[in-house]
Amino acid sequence: MNTRKRAIAFVICLFLLLALGIVYIFSELYTESEIPEVVVTDGMLFKEEYEAINNNENEDGSIVRELDISEDNPFVYKDATELVESIDNDETFVVYFGYASCPWCRSIITPLIEAAQENDIDTIYYVDVQNIRDRYELNDDNEAVRTVEGSEAYYELLDRLDSVLEPYSPLVYTTKSGKLKNVEIDEKRIYAPSVVVVKNGEAMELKTGISELQTDAYMQLTDEMIEESKGEFTELFELLNDESQDYICEDQKC
Repeated sequence: MNTRKRAIAFVICLFLLLALGIVYIFSELYTESEIPEVVVTDGMLFKEEYEAINNNENEDGSIVRELDISEDNPFVYKDATELVESIDNDETFVVYFGYASCPWCRSIITPLIEAAQENDIDTIYYVDVQNIRDRYELNDDNEAVRTVEGSEAYYELLDRLDSVLEPYSPLVYTTKSGKLKNVEIDEKRIYAPSVVVVKNGEAMELKTGISELQTDAYMQLTDEMIEESKGEFTELFELLNDESQDYICEDQKC
């Protein structure tokens, strides 16, 4: 009887060892051949960032524009410091300045992507400017006072892109009345959205891509508005392929 039990125990152990061996072999094969490596691209991150707030309701009751962005989009993340380095290295590129919750930015994302695809632009740098810029308020003497400092790299970008930037003329609150007042600030501004072509380290042109027909950031975009935006970006992209240096400049802007 003991011999029989030992034989049965031996068979069971052999069976278990065989089963474990089979499981190990198949697990190794599955691990190596069946589980794909997931590579998270900047395009995927951009899609997630902008689609994450689709249809959210703002404090004023407005609804965030819904976007449907392909993972195969041209956006590559850059911070302000990296972009300054690219400019100082005399690189040629397109850069989009904006941020996900900016309603005007969300109006131009789709035509910007479509224009890039139609003009073989496979890379557009993306710099989020929401939290790197300075802010101003009026003091009791109605003087504009900087209440939030911009980042060091932001001010460096103002210097590098000066020729294509507009003067900063914000609407700020007076401390006494609490009313908005338009004031002139002695500096330029990187507004959102802004799409800039930089060629050999020189800022050539800036376009917002906002159609003149669009009078409200949250209004429904018509085909005409979208085509007008795409047309602006197409003109911008053509500068990348123009080998001529005979650009027409007005008011020291090219």
